[in-house]
Amino acid sequence: MVMADVDKGERIRTKVERIGAFFERYGFAPVTGRVFAYLLVSTPAQSDFFSIQAFLQASKSTVSNALATLKGEGLIDDMTLSGRRRRYFRISANGWMNNLKNRLRRTTTFHEVLNDVLEERNTEFKTTTTLNQAPGKHRVPQYPLLSETNGSLEEWEEQKFNGDLDKIALFQNYLADGIKRLLDEWDEKQNRQF
Repeated sequence: MVMADVDKGERIRTKVERIGAFFERYGFAPVTGRVFAYLLVSTPAQSDFFSIQAFLQASKSTVSNALATLKGEGLIDDMTLSGRRRRYFRISANGWMNNLKNRLRRTTTFHEVLNDVLEERNTEFKTTTTLNQAPGKHRVPQYPLLSETNGSLEEWEEQKFNGDLDKIALFQNYLADGIKRLLDEWDEKQNRQF
């Protein structure tokens, strides 16, 4: 093997490890992250199962599970090439973009869960928090004064905790507004270009 090939192979291996570790921190299993990273940096843009397995030095079942996960998430496609019997895998740019958008949308719906939590907590301890505020209606969470709770430290702590949860719900509403606006702007710009 030529020295340039060794250097290139080592460079790609290092990048796959670094990029794979990044995806691992965001929820991928270790090999799944590395398969995705490998498909991102490998040339040509598609690789067959055995090339992926050999590069990662992982078992068939581990690579197979990783590919199934990535395909299930819409992040990769499989294909066949004319005259070849093997299946090849490649990154699905459209699938990845849709996956990113859907993840952003899902993360912003957590305020609905928090509103349910606050509704239950407010049944037990009367608070000054305002629930079920529509996105776009940003307010400041209200924290009770100890004197407003008849001097009960326990009740004051519960109401303060409810106020803290309300603040998180407000932040989620704020994120939901911003993400929806950004996604709408992005789609509008993309539509104008094509």
